[in-house]
Amino acid sequence: MPSHLRNRLLAHWPLKLALGTALTVVFCAGYFALEYYPWRPATEFELTSVDRAVPFAPGWVWVYQSVYLLLPLAWLCESTAQLRRYARGFVLVMLIGFTCFLLWPVAGPRPTAFVDEALYRLLVGYDTTANSFPSLHMALATYSACTASAVTAGALRRWLNVLLPLWVALIGYATLATKQHYWVDLPPGITLGWLAHWWAWRSSSTATIRLAERGAL
Repeated sequence: MPSHLRNRLLAHWPLKLALGTALTVVFCAGYFALEYYPWRPATEFELTSVDRAVPFAPGWVWVYQSVYLLLPLAWLCESTAQLRRYARGFVLVMLIGFTCFLLWPVAGPRPTAFVDEALYRLLVGYDTTANSFPSLHMALATYSACTASAVTAGALRRWLNVLLPLWVALIGYATLATKQHYWVDLPPGITLGWLAHWWAWRSSSTATIRLAERGAL
């Protein structure tokens, strides 16, 4: 691993570890509480032509679950100011997503037939069909990609700006192929992730934040 990348990842690592743990605990507590103890019965959407065109393929669960490999992109942050902004946007994603799940729960179109795919069986064992709209998979994937682009520069940023949109698109397809989501769940999820990032970073550029963190302003 290049030294500059290693230094970036290790910068403020105790704070990154504590912040990541806290956000994960709060997210899981809220998500599963709303999923297993819904406030009102869940709605089911009508399948669109896109939903019908994408065949059920449980093997895509590996790509679907790869969203959890994008969340550690927050470790690319170099300063505490960047980490605060990341946390601010992440909390906004949770608040809006959870509010939607509370007020208007939507059940995804998951098939009920037995599937001989270990990871898929694990998924359906802990995750119900609720909490479908908007897709938090797409919101968090989009938010993570935007964060990585905002806090990096040079060749690393160029590579990430090519790789991450493709990865997010594959996750989007996987949400449909595994029948975890409807097509209409995806655009609101992407929009939520992008808006949360914009809101968290809107008042200052990345360069300004780095100068402020170093005491130059």
